[in-house]
Amino acid sequence: MEEISCLVSENQLEIDLNELIESSVGLSVAVERCPLCSEAKRPFYCQRCVNEGQFIHSYATYPDSYSAKHNKWDQSKTTRDHFLERFKSETASLQRRIDKRNAIDECRRNIELLKQSIEASRKLTLQNKASHDNIRRENLVHYSKGKKHQEKKKRIKEYIERVSETIHRKKEKLAQKCNELMALRKSHIADLTTFIFPVIEVKSERTSQEMATSDDVLQELQDASQTAYVHGRWINASGQYRIVAPTLPAHGEYSQYKIMVARAAEDGATAAGLSSPQSAGNTIIAGLCYTSQSVAVIAHILNVCLPKKQCYSEFCYCNLSEKQFNKAVARLNQNILYLCFSQGLDPERIEPKHTLHNILELLTHTQLG
Repeated sequence: MEEISCLVSENQLEIDLNELIESSVGLSVAVERCPLCSEAKRPFYCQRCVNEGQFIHSYATYPDSYSAKHNKWDQSKTTRDHFLERFKSETASLQRRIDKRNAIDECRRNIELLKQSIEASRKLTLQNKASHDNIRRENLVHYSKGKKHQEKKKRIKEYIERVSETIHRKKEKLAQKCNELMALRKSHIADLTTFIFPVIEVKSERTSQEMATSDDVLQELQDASQTAYVHGRWINASGQYRIVAPTLPAHGEYSQYKIMVARAAEDGATAAGLSSPQSAGNTIIAGLCYTSQSVAVIAHILNVCLPKKQCYSEFCYCNLSEKQFNKAVARLNQNILYLCFSQGLDPERIEPKHTLHNILELLTHTQLG
C-alpha cells in the first residue's frame, strides 16, 4: 500500500511534542479510502495536513501537492477571468457593431415584410374597390330595374282595377240580363202552360150525401172503389192531373193502356178498333203526347238539352206494345227529371214516376228560368 506522508518545511522540523499532544486533531487511523489512490489499507496520516492539502503521492508520480495544484487552479481561473474580461472589454465595440448590424438587418427584414404587407393590402384594396364598383353598378342596374318593375306593377295594378271594375259592371249587367231572361222565360212558359198546354190537378169532390155520411163502412168502401190491383200490387187511382183535356193518373201507373193492349191482343184486333176515342187508354195516350210536346217546348225555352231524344208523335201510334210503351214513358220521365234538376229543384219534391206532378213542381219553382 502506498503511504501518505506529510511534507514539512524547514521551519516546521522542530515541532514540540506537547503541541502535538495538546492539538485537538492529533493522529488518527484512516478508516476511509485514500484521497489519492482510492485505497483503504489503514495508513497513518496527519488530519491537519490532509485538511490543508499538504500531501503528495507516495511514489512521487505526481510531484505537486494538492494545495499547490489548488493554488495553480485558482491562479489559472483568475488569469482566465482576467483574459475573459479583457476580451470582453476589447471586443465590446465589435460586439456593439455586430448587434447594431443585426438590428439593422432585422429592421430591413421588417421593412421588407411591411412593404410586402402594404403591397398585399394595396392589391386587396384594389380588388375590394373593383368588387365594390361592380356591386355598385349591379345595384344601380337593379335599382333601375326595380323602378321599372314598380312602374310595371303600378300599371298592372291599375289594369287589374280597371278589369275588375269592367268585370263587376259586366257581372251586374249579366245578372240584370239573367233576371230579364228569367222573367222572359217565365212569361213564355206561363203563356205556354196557360194557353197551349194547361196543366192542373183534378181533385175528387164528394157529394153532399157523402159529406153528410160518417159511416166508416161507407168510407172504406169508397177508398176501396178508388183502389185497383195492377200487376200484383194495389195502387190508389183517385188523384189525377189534366193537361189540355186528357187526364193522367197522379201515381204514374198507366195500367189502363196496358189493359187495352192486352184486350186487343186477346180479341185479335187492334186497340184502335176496340177502343173508342173517349176510352181510358186513348186518354192516357193523348195526355202523354201533350206532355211530351210541352216538355220539349219548355226545354227549348230554358235552353236545356234533354238526355233522351223523343219524337212528338211517339205516343200517337195506337199499336204500341207494352214494352215500347214502357220505354217511351221511361224516356219521358227521365227528360222531366233532368229538366227539374237543371233548374235546381229540391229532390225531395220530385217523384220519379209521377209525370205531371213533377211538371207542376217545375212550373211553381221560384228559380225557374
